[in-house]
Amino acid sequence: MKYSKIIIPVLFWLAFANILLGQIRIKELPRFDLLKQDSLFLNVSHSRNVISLDGKWSVYEKNNRDDRTPVSIPSNFRGEEELTFEKNIRLESRQVKNGRLELVFLGLNYSAEITLNNFVIYKHPGGEFPFRIELPRNIVKLDKNNVLTVKINHKLSSEFTIPAKQRFLFPENVAGIFRDVYIEISPLAQITSSDFSYRVSSTGGVSLSVNARLENHPLNDRTDSSSFNAEFAVRVRLLSSSGEDLLNTTSGAFALGSQKEKPVSYSFGLSNVSLWSPDAPRSYRLRIQLLRGEQVIDEVEKSVAFYSLRSSNNALLLNNAPFILKGTTYYAVYPGYGNLVRYERMRSDMKTIKTMGFNAVRFAKELPHPYYLKLCQELGLLAFVELPLNSVPDEIAAKQDYKDRLRIYLTQFLNSYKQYSSIAAFGLGSSYLPNSQEQASLISSLASYARRLTNRMLYASFVGFNIAPVSNLDFYGVELLNKPMSYYTGKYADLESRLGKGNVFISSATYGTFMGSTNGYSNPFSYEAQAKFFSDLIDYASSGRTSGFFINSIFDYRGDYASLSAGFSPENLYSIGILDEFRQSGRFSEKVIYAKLHNEEDVTIPQGSQKDDIPVIFIVSGVVLVLILGFLINTRRKFREDATRALLRPYNFFADIRDMRLMSGLQSTALMIVLSLGSALLLSNILYFFRTNVLLEKVVLAFAAPSFSWFVSFLAWNPVFSLIWLTVLSIVFFVVTSIVIKIASLFNRNKVFFSSIYFMVIWSFLPLVLLLPLGLVLYKVLNANVLTFYLFIALAVFTIWIFYRLMKGIYVIFDLRPAKVYMYSIGLILLVSVCVLLYFHLSQSSIYYIINAYKQYKVM
Repeated sequence: MKYSKIIIPVLFWLAFANILLGQIRIKELPRFDLLKQDSLFLNVSHSRNVISLDGKWSVYEKNNRDDRTPVSIPSNFRGEEELTFEKNIRLESRQVKNGRLELVFLGLNYSAEITLNNFVIYKHPGGEFPFRIELPRNIVKLDKNNVLTVKINHKLSSEFTIPAKQRFLFPENVAGIFRDVYIEISPLAQITSSDFSYRVSSTGGVSLSVNARLENHPLNDRTDSSSFNAEFAVRVRLLSSSGEDLLNTTSGAFALGSQKEKPVSYSFGLSNVSLWSPDAPRSYRLRIQLLRGEQVIDEVEKSVAFYSLRSSNNALLLNNAPFILKGTTYYAVYPGYGNLVRYERMRSDMKTIKTMGFNAVRFAKELPHPYYLKLCQELGLLAFVELPLNSVPDEIAAKQDYKDRLRIYLTQFLNSYKQYSSIAAFGLGSSYLPNSQEQASLISSLASYARRLTNRMLYASFVGFNIAPVSNLDFYGVELLNKPMSYYTGKYADLESRLGKGNVFISSATYGTFMGSTNGYSNPFSYEAQAKFFSDLIDYASSGRTSGFFINSIFDYRGDYASLSAGFSPENLYSIGILDEFRQSGRFSEKVIYAKLHNEEDVTIPQGSQKDDIPVIFIVSGVVLVLILGFLINTRRKFREDATRALLRPYNFFADIRDMRLMSGLQSTALMIVLSLGSALLLSNILYFFRTNVLLEKVVLAFAAPSFSWFVSFLAWNPVFSLIWLTVLSIVFFVVTSIVIKIASLFNRNKVFFSSIYFMVIWSFLPLVLLLPLGLVLYKVLNANVLTFYLFIALAVFTIWIFYRLMKGIYVIFDLRPAKVYMYSIGLILLVSVCVLLYFHLSQSSIYYIINAYKQYKVM
């Protein structure tokens, strides 16, 4: 029963892989009342109302409208099929008469075509950020059903979507309308858009700038009263949490004629406000009102907080005082529901982060629900929000059309999120190479463009420490992965000396816990080892040697690809969190981090002793193979003689096969099984050695095939099943190779029986028996990390020798010129390899991602 939890999913996956990968599975959230959420968050005021479109919709596949299925929104689905969501909306005249209608999506994934009454009103290019669409009044039907359709496309690409298809340790990318949808009704004479910015002086004073765009678009100049008196004014108020007016000023009257627009800007000096900080999260309400006479025509209210976070060469400064970021990464996913998260869960998760002692949260690799940002401001958490860019290859980063696409995405991203005060910095992506001119140019161009739209700090995250200054970038993050803190301290200190301590931070500190609980931190990737890593990290930060860190992550989470570096799980669970995916406490890291961040007495982490992690199956199977081989040699004289001739005099041995000398099919088949087990044992040792290797994981990820990634991770982490499957694949290899040679022989005049080819292929690989003793200790030798490089060179040479023997066998039994066989054999191997690589490169840009993975590995 020990492996039953793995055996059953594997067999099920193998049997139904094609069905499951193509099947669409829809998840829904329980119904709730959207209007019960914070009215300020939804922009509800006395002049604006909201009609929730959550709840009952229908969904159908492409070109299959008659086969509709009821569904509740928000919901998501897994699969790459194009789905169309449809809802009938009845708008009453009394609700929307003399009002402007905007359709608001708080988030959908990925791209969408939105139609109303069969008219296309918007094409969403892709991205999870909130957006709004004005509903044209000429196609809206009052007091009748309006048909709203949203056609969702979820096919990601290696070059043309953000994020790309290759996503290292990304949370599940699930499609659908997974956040709220509603219609906002506002006056026809209105504040169309509003924005604010501020600066904090060295004495703590605040200079506030308010910008707004006003419009007056009456439906009918003769009937709409707002056009009779086109004299308007703007009132700006700043209110404390208790409702006290800290600012109340009204502009002079101005004309705003029918069908006219007008931008307005105002600046104020504030000396009576308190600055926001994680320890004292004080917020205010900024109220902007459009007046006609004394009547409030329209009103927009925003929650604002005033603080200053900036980098300098010596320190990171919050409100002009030295500050250390102590943050964690948060992924908004929940087991079974993916990116469907209820409002209560959002609040609970943010409270967990705050209670743990963190003062910042990083939203990486996916875009957050706006409600998270409101919670951050309320609870006292600085929010770092970044583009879901990761590991962009140089060849793609250098393409102008890719840069143009990113600028469009960046514009929508910043316009959607820059209104939230809790966002202290915007990230421009992660896992950049520190020494790449192409990627530095991409970051610089994005930062330059972003600077026009926001005055927040801009940062990017790198995988290495040899980072050169990037123009327009304020903050440089470095990523730590699965190595002790002592490995990084010297490199980090050198980076700070070059860029300035206040300009550098640890953007992602990741350490896996897939080994579970052990007797101490001497055992890598255990709960205790993770606790030791984070303890050293916090001590390093507390000593003032870094401007801050983000622990990755607060919870375990699931992804679309099986991982090597985060441990194998049939459900693609990444075991890197402080708490598990169900938010249950009890891990060693939680206790250590809580004590460190609250300045309590340190929690003692046991050192323990390192366990020998060599799988017993390697030793047992190696001994069994040696015994079987010894039995064949010592009990079968013919086998012993054949083996000696095949090993020492291969030409003569293959000539005997050609001349139909007596060969035992049973002995040859037994040898094939031994050789298959032996090769499987060697490969299993190598896979197990590389089971946490980031380079192997990213090379596999470059092919953007979740099933392939899952299978490699499964084999690497399960040596028993690795032996079984690789043995089966080795047997298949022998048979398929024999068949291919037989097919190729049809173009040759010399006819050879299939049995002769079969014997030749098997005995060509006889030298593998010399490596059987190595299979017993290969993992231990590799793990010693003494002669690893030379050992792999030796194994490569040995492999070439075996294939040389195979080619020799071919030209001997077919009586061909050796040069001809070498040319065609090597040509065939190269042709197949090139065709496979070319296919994946043209469809997934795989070569670019493999090269980028190697470059990253060299600088880690």
